[in-house]
Amino acid sequence: MNNKTENKFIVLPQYDENGRVYYKTPIARADQNLVAVCPKVAEKVIPVIFLPGVMGSNLKNQEGEGIWHANFYQGIDALLWLLNSSKERIQLLDPETTIVDDSGKILYNDQKEKMFPSREKRGWGEAFYKSYGEPLHVLQFMLNDQHILLDNLINGSQRLTTRQQLIGENLNAERGEEALTKAEVKHSYNFLFPVHVFGYNWLQSNVDSAQKLADYIKMTLGLYHGRLALNKVILVTHSMGGLVARHYSENMGGQENILGIVHGVMPDLGSPAAYRRMKTGERGIVGRVIGRNAEQLMPVLAQSPGPLQLLPSVTYGNSWLKIQSEKETQVKPLFDPYKEIYLNNSDWWRLYESGISDGDLDEKWNKYRDIINGKVHDYIEGLSNKYHPNTWAFYGASKDNPSDGSLTWVKKQTFKTTSRLPIQAVAGVVRSATNRVVRENEWQPDDSGLVSNFELVSSDSPGDGTVPVRSGRITSSVIRSLLATDVDHEGAYAVGNIAAGELSVAMKFTLRAIVKMVQEVPACR
Repeated sequence: MNNKTENKFIVLPQYDENGRVYYKTPIARADQNLVAVCPKVAEKVIPVIFLPGVMGSNLKNQEGEGIWHANFYQGIDALLWLLNSSKERIQLLDPETTIVDDSGKILYNDQKEKMFPSREKRGWGEAFYKSYGEPLHVLQFMLNDQHILLDNLINGSQRLTTRQQLIGENLNAERGEEALTKAEVKHSYNFLFPVHVFGYNWLQSNVDSAQKLADYIKMTLGLYHGRLALNKVILVTHSMGGLVARHYSENMGGQENILGIVHGVMPDLGSPAAYRRMKTGERGIVGRVIGRNAEQLMPVLAQSPGPLQLLPSVTYGNSWLKIQSEKETQVKPLFDPYKEIYLNNSDWWRLYESGISDGDLDEKWNKYRDIINGKVHDYIEGLSNKYHPNTWAFYGASKDNPSDGSLTWVKKQTFKTTSRLPIQAVAGVVRSATNRVVRENEWQPDDSGLVSNFELVSSDSPGDGTVPVRSGRITSSVIRSLLATDVDHEGAYAVGNIAAGELSVAMKFTLRAIVKMVQEVPACR
């Protein structure tokens, strides 16, 4: 062939229905001296599984009727919850009668990705569309953009992939800051990364969800049998999803099945926001949906181990709850939040009020107490300071997203019960028609006839609007990399301004973490 002219042409790789690569070369005569160039592309798979946060998985009832979802623009369909009474909310959001709904909206569900099962089969319909629709699509694109490299090869262009754009960029991680290298990015293209979603019933205990996660990981690995680069997955988590992943990894022996974990805005030590929701309902648009006052929300949360497992742990520390009056300020907890706050059945500032809804008061208290003593205490404290050795995490640390680092009951007014202020007694707690009113039994005699109005005030600590820095900033030396950034809790994985080519720091960090994780995986030849 020394004296002959070679006519090279590029044959693009194709994937069959089983996700395997093949090249379709044209038939040519020998004297045409054609040389087919077949670019080598990735075939081996490393699955990436995304775990949503609390309220981030769609739910339905046993009859298959959708209960919790947000498929329409700005989640407007979720506003139908405004029509539900407190009693209806308790019945609908019952951890014992709800299951995960996989029929949610999926962004670009018809997009052809022959190397993987469809997005629907990979569980994308289980994720709350309003929160995760776009981030899941962008993450999948960034992890499987080999077509850009092929286009450059064919057209002689030099368009950079997202990974290539990250080469040498400093993300200012406070621990483990290490920019990507050209060699690391090149190595990452030896693998395919199908993005899966593990939706779970966030009303149930995270222990139950972790057990289901074990089954899901086993099923996912089996789905790619013969195509795996190694028999492990990568987990990417949001908020409470990180607690589910950690329990599976560290308390169920799942570590050996996980290459690494990315945690986004995980409430590592819990958050006083869980207390605030129980006492005053949720704020903003979310509150109008899930419950904007204690009457609507407390009965739902009190029967749901998952949300209760977000309460501050012993490790969160003391003094995050204060009760302030003219005479003195009480500080709680002094030692044990369970005994002093969560299982307190006498002080008005206790976490739970059994009389806030209909039914047998003793029966409801006993059920709640059993949940706290067992599923909540054992889970929270059993997870303390346990992390996968290949953990990467980012958290919100902005003053623009004030969070409940601590809470204070501030005394506003005191009234005589004989006054004309409309008063309603509920289980020993006295309320006015418009304000939270409680008997000040800590400082005044019960027979004094005085009723005091208190307001729950947040410390407005820096954070993500839900998780304060005190809980989001993981202090363990095990963490490979930790990034403080400006994100709000629900939108932690917001993608940024894609149209302007501006990717959010959180998404960059997630992509970089995955590329770093796979460096220990040998390229398959």
